[in-house]
Amino acid sequence: MSDINALQQNMLMPAASASFSAEEILSALIENGMVDADGAESIMKKKQIEFVKRYHKYKIWEGEDHRWRTYIQDREDPKKRKLISRSSEEELMLLLYDRYTDAEARKKREKATLESLFEEWLESKAKYSTDSTIRRNRSTWKSLYMGEPIIRKPIVKLTTDDIEDWLLEKVGSYQMNQHQYVTFSSVIRQMLEYAVKTRIIPANPMDGVRMPRNRLRPEPKKDSEEQVFMPDERLMIIDYAMKQYESKRDTVQRFVPLAIAFLMYVALRRGEVTALRFEDLRKNRLVIERAFSHGSQKVEYRAKGAAGWRIVDVVPPALEIINKVLEERKRLDMPTDEYIFCANESLYSFYSALGKTIGKYCDELGIPHRSLHSTRRTCASKMHADGIDDLIIQKQLGHKELSTTQQCYCYDLTTDDERYRLISASLS
Repeated sequence: MSDINALQQNMLMPAASASFSAEEILSALIENGMVDADGAESIMKKKQIEFVKRYHKYKIWEGEDHRWRTYIQDREDPKKRKLISRSSEEELMLLLYDRYTDAEARKKREKATLESLFEEWLESKAKYSTDSTIRRNRSTWKSLYMGEPIIRKPIVKLTTDDIEDWLLEKVGSYQMNQHQYVTFSSVIRQMLEYAVKTRIIPANPMDGVRMPRNRLRPEPKKDSEEQVFMPDERLMIIDYAMKQYESKRDTVQRFVPLAIAFLMYVALRRGEVTALRFEDLRKNRLVIERAFSHGSQKVEYRAKGAAGWRIVDVVPPALEIINKVLEERKRLDMPTDEYIFCANESLYSFYSALGKTIGKYCDELGIPHRSLHSTRRTCASKMHADGIDDLIIQKQLGHKELSTTQQCYCYDLTTDDERYRLISASLS
């Protein structure tokens, strides 16, 4: 069997015709160098006519007026048939082919369920989401969706009431808080948005779903001392990190201490500071358009306007840290046009070292242990305490929703003694 026949059988057999448009098959043939455009189009028409001859149950004939005619099923009343005609047999055949393949696509849409659509949706989402988001979606699906009757019901038959009743039942069974509910419900919401996009349904039934707050388990905000570095601790970490850098304790990833100090001034994520390059610095601003992914262990780029893409202001002490890195790189004849803080090509080792080092610093300074992500909350809380508008803070952190910044990143930085003094002065 020739290559071209093999490709024709794989792509153009009648059972598969509804899955590929003429344009897709034509493009595949040309891209594979098996046939030129004219030859591919001829093959396409031949296969489409064969498809019609096999599945069309009505007679096709040429009238005395030399027009070609046949009957088709009336879509408005399937019990009736309708006469159609075209000027040539080929034109009539191609019209019938378009009608049958459209009918096949419509049947496929009508049978689509959340279960059958899941992998297709996830593959589409992976084009613009991080690996960690995809893993979280898959984990949520496995633990909360698989086995549920709702995922096997045709999407075209899902109603707002169906979805709302199911969500309420799951929220009650698992005693979900607001954060857990958003993570859980975002899967079905986004899948139904994808169903709208792919014309399975005309509108998203989730748009009418309402979840009363009193059905969600209250989630008290964590104490500031657990989530941020208090003002004196922040200064302690900065000073300690700078001293550790000067003593060159880490000779492999020598710039880790400077990166930690830098994160006390600039609200970046760990993956973002790992992938930060000198070219990202534009005077006193950074363009954040990439991040190192712990999951894929590679740098992932963001298009302008995508989640996380932003321009961040770099305050003078942070600029001084970058200059210090640059001077050291020049002194050691290291590249000065690549990553700023990562001393070699091992981004993973640098990423890991950041998390371990911040914990080590906390232990050595005798302050409560906190994660590297606490530096972002610390920056947000300090800006908030100093009167910077929350909308500005939101943009610096790269959050989609202002509520995320306000509820999860802005903490009270006053100590117990300071709080008592302020309240006493006010109420005494």
